[in-house]
Amino acid sequence: MKLWSRGLGKTELNMDFKYYKVAANSSSQNVYIVGKITDPVDWEFKITMGPADIAGLTKIFFNWSVIKLVVKHLYTYPLYLVNRRQYEDKIENNIETKVNDAYNSMMQGRKRRTLTRTQDDLFNQPV
Repeated sequence: MKLWSRGLGKTELNMDFKYYKVAANSSSQNVYIVGKITDPVDWEFKITMGPADIAGLTKIFFNWSVIKLVVKHLYTYPLYLVNRRQYEDKIENNIETKVNDAYNSMMQGRKRRTLTRTQDDLFNQPV
């Protein structure tokens, strides 16, 4: 999977979900995907999915283009199952702790920016 955003400029991140760890948070209903992007950067990441994301994920997975892609390449899943040990062996043992520690240190003391009434009114004005 490739990821690009305007903030990345000309950089396009390559993500391979076979090498990422999925974990549930026991204190919330969230599911986390943690891992490391190594091409072209060396970044650990954390994706948080919660109950509010189910509708959007369902919309994506039941899109006709995605269904065709899955059906056309369904044969790769049994190959993954046969070889999954090689992917699990390449996942860092402490990746979850490493990512959570980095996340907590970055987000500690972070204040969430909220819209004030004035800003909210500006966004709701017709163009």
